[in-house]
Amino acid sequence: MKGMERQARALRAGSALAILAIALVGAPAYAEDAPQDGSGEIFVVARKRAETIESVPVSVGVLSDSDLSRLAIKDVADYTRQTPGAILIGSGPEYLNDIALRGQGGGRLGFSESSTGIYRDGIFVAGGGFGGRSYSRIDFHDVERVEVYRGPQGALYGRNAVGGAVNVISRKPVLDTEVRGKVGYDSVNELDTSLTVNVPIGGTAAVRVGGYYVNQTGGFYKDQVSGKTIDTSRDWGIRGAIGVGIKTDSTATLMVEHSRSEAPGFTALGQNQVLDPDPFVRTGLDAVDRVTINQTQMIGEFTHDFGTSELTLLANYKGRDGARSGADFDHYLGIRLPTAQLYDAQGEDFKRYGTEARWGSTGKTGFTWLGGVDFMTYTSNVYSLRTGTVTGSNATAISLKRQLRRQESQETLDSYSAYGQLGFDLTSQLKLSVEARFQIDRKNFRFRQIDLDPTTNETIPLTTFRRTWHRFLPTASLTYTVNPDLTFYGRVATGYRPGGFNQSPAQGFFDRVPYNPEDITSGEIGVKGRFRIGSAVFRSQLAVYYSVTRNVQQTTTLSATNPAFTLENVGTDDIFGGEFELSGTIPLAGGQLVTSLNVSGERGRWHDGASIINAGVLIDLAGKTTPRTRDYIINLNAMYDHPIGGGMDAMFTASYQTAAGGFDDASLARPSQNYSMVDLSAGIRTPHWTLMGYVKNLTNDFYRIVSVGGNSYYNTPRTYGATLSFNW
Repeated sequence: MKGMERQARALRAGSALAILAIALVGAPAYAEDAPQDGSGEIFVVARKRAETIESVPVSVGVLSDSDLSRLAIKDVADYTRQTPGAILIGSGPEYLNDIALRGQGGGRLGFSESSTGIYRDGIFVAGGGFGGRSYSRIDFHDVERVEVYRGPQGALYGRNAVGGAVNVISRKPVLDTEVRGKVGYDSVNELDTSLTVNVPIGGTAAVRVGGYYVNQTGGFYKDQVSGKTIDTSRDWGIRGAIGVGIKTDSTATLMVEHSRSEAPGFTALGQNQVLDPDPFVRTGLDAVDRVTINQTQMIGEFTHDFGTSELTLLANYKGRDGARSGADFDHYLGIRLPTAQLYDAQGEDFKRYGTEARWGSTGKTGFTWLGGVDFMTYTSNVYSLRTGTVTGSNATAISLKRQLRRQESQETLDSYSAYGQLGFDLTSQLKLSVEARFQIDRKNFRFRQIDLDPTTNETIPLTTFRRTWHRFLPTASLTYTVNPDLTFYGRVATGYRPGGFNQSPAQGFFDRVPYNPEDITSGEIGVKGRFRIGSAVFRSQLAVYYSVTRNVQQTTTLSATNPAFTLENVGTDDIFGGEFELSGTIPLAGGQLVTSLNVSGERGRWHDGASIINAGVLIDLAGKTTPRTRDYIINLNAMYDHPIGGGMDAMFTASYQTAAGGFDDASLARPSQNYSMVDLSAGIRTPHWTLMGYVKNLTNDFYRIVSVGGNSYYNTPRTYGATLSFNW
């Protein structure tokens, strides 16, 4: 075993040094496939209009569809490792994953608000449980690009954007006949297929129809008794879109999609530290929980170009039905007794409607302006059912009998916002931008608990909670343009994550069902540049920030005898950190090398007065390190293409990701584990098809992502496979 570990470390170190040597040849960028105007400019919509990445006073990251494919990015976990300042917070299955930016998001539960703004095509799409705090596979289907806006985005993007916002931009119907598809297979017996067809209709309209099917019949997690694989999954989705008025002043697009996923639940994927002998072996499972999620979404967009200004109308609907089958709950608790057998099931019916209207200048003059309003409402109906048999009358039996109950809840939200932006040229080089949003959130929560054991008294009658929050969220920035290729900026921004209600109140702490919003104020200075060395083009970004977050939401267990997790407001913290990106493209040996280097790091401390109750014990947090902050995260990519004749290019890609430092929890009982991962791919590309083989996590680096209730969840071990993609 030790010999194998030494070999893995040697291979890991050798791979990392090789990639580093490649990157240092010319530290270039992999966002070159982002939307361009023919001059090499990269455009983003961080301020809800198209602007060059150098001119926006925000730390921005961009990944194109080509980048996602070459880096073999399949899910949110892969994507997060490619994003400076981002970490993954998850508990096994993908539907429980969160994206945390700049150290925000330490507090999260299955039905809590995300700490990162989750957007599709510019409109907010988060909310609810069963995947409501992140993205699912269909969100990354037929993608044009993914933009990340780091730092608070409360003024223009509103709710939840305390650490930043992510905007996934889908491909829209175009006036060309187009067929795009992919077939892939990898080492966990996963078949991954997709197909999209775009057909013009007349001179200004087109339809775009596509879908995907993914079926994984193998995996890493095994039931020790039956020998069956636990982590099999199946996922499929379809999408149709119609666009009218394409390339005219008035364009309308309607996109409708439906998806279904079947995957293991979090209970079966977690290694119970008392019962399970191995991270991938489950001992004594009486049941393996499965999660099924059906989701339908519609996104409508209308734009009218007035020349110097543009009107945009957006609408969104999402309906989601999620259910988790009965899980072996006594295994999750680390209990194996002949007198106890507990099962846990949960489900949600979720519906959300959202609209937004904005009108703003196109930025073609020295004075810029934007005004908008939005509205969102949702209803989340949740049930949680814990059944089974418990015999005996000792303290352990009584504690377990209290778990036998049915909980039912309904949460509704009505959210209203008005926002605006004004930009002024103070001089020919100095520009001032002010932004602000006024937001009202109203939440209602109805809850009851039905006791299923006659010997206990755990019934809670129907109880209603109501909360309303008002927020004014300003932002101001200064941009100094030395020349078109060099910009300095300073920014002060605010953000807000709404409060909510704990779904499973602990005995004796019923007054803590509601928790309050958290608010952030952040200052940031940065520089963005673009330069050439010969025929090589380079881009760079450097940002340094300091944030103060008040009423921070943290996850904890209030009771020593009740395993239910709750969110608590524990006080104020500050976080300071920085991000550096150097990227570009250079000709090399008759081919083209595209590389990138991303480095980020941060530190946080709790202010005086911060405290948390953990398992019934009050812990003073003052002066301690805040969780979810990493000492450093480094990502290094190199992509090389070389013509080999016959219209074909050979392509090679190497990616190295490493992170260290930090803690998973506020009590500092669980240090975050370090990791170093290497991904490789190689293939052949023509104008119409690409054949690529890949290996992810080459050195099989293994680390714990998070621990929850005595159960640990780990990253995916080494996988390898191949894909054939085509585009006509």
